[in-house]
Amino acid sequence: MSVTKISQSFATQVTPDRMFKALILDSHNICPKLMFSSIKSIEFVQGSGEVGSIKQINFTEESPFKYVKHRIDALDKEKFMCKHTLIEGDALMDKLEYITYEVKFEGYGRGGCMCKMTSEYKAKEGVEIKEQDIEHGKDRAIGMYEVVEAYLLAHPHAYDFTQEFTCPIAPSRMYKALILESNQLIPKLLPKFIKSVEVIQGDGGAGSIEQVNFTEASHFKYVKHRLDELDKDNFVCKYTMIEGDALGDKLESIAYEVKFEAASDGGCICKMTSKYNTIGDFEIKEEEIKAGKDSAIGIYKVVEAYLLENPRVYA
Repeated sequence: MSVTKISQSFATQVTPDRMFKALILDSHNICPKLMFSSIKSIEFVQGSGEVGSIKQINFTEESPFKYVKHRIDALDKEKFMCKHTLIEGDALMDKLEYITYEVKFEGYGRGGCMCKMTSEYKAKEGVEIKEQDIEHGKDRAIGMYEVVEAYLLAHPHAYDFTQEFTCPIAPSRMYKALILESNQLIPKLLPKFIKSVEVIQGDGGAGSIEQVNFTEASHFKYVKHRLDELDKDNFVCKYTMIEGDALGDKLESIAYEVKFEAASDGGCICKMTSKYNTIGDFEIKEEEIKAGKDSAIGIYKVVEAYLLENPRVYA
């Protein structure tokens, strides 16, 4: 069984973290949206995106193929690297056992990245892979990457900023404290900066609007958050800052997604993704993003310390 190894790379003006998020972590959402004429859907038939998951790509009638299945073999979110294997589908053309891929996104130039892909074609016994077969595969991969690059350049705040930290508190307790009971707990723990948190529309469920009123010691007067989604079983919350002087004159809104995932030591991993929607051509400075991230982490750490000192609260 012969093996043909091919390497290819191209430079892009998009940062490696955004390319990695779009093409690897969120490909099942963005690729059918951008390439709707050839990709009908992408779904996980096993797992949910972690190592060992199997992802099926279903093509439209305009494509020469019906479907393929990829198995995720390695995923390094810090180094923006993924290894996956095409294990099933008519794209193997009755000639291949499988194709393995290793994809890396490395920093390059001023804020861009170098996308590198190594492919290994495992031919069936007695089959010789023709150069044109490999060229077709390379062209399709580069075409997909260029479509995603164009989208990210046109939408500079898509896949913006993600932060995470580990915490010794169980996800259920952090979720209750920071999401479900935040209007009661946060003013109590941060009285110097937060005067009150009140639900001004709704009952705390999806669609509700919550107003945070700050004290005179704060830089801001108030902000309003709209609760977009609340998943109490999976400890997920999506909400959007829709009003307030914290938005300044540069932002229309800031959308947040917060997740609390169980860790092996009984604690959790707190993850937050923020998408900044600017007004016109304004660009958000890195120091402004950092200030927001530091503020969020600060609140989380205060709540974590309180729950450690009071182990029965929200237990």
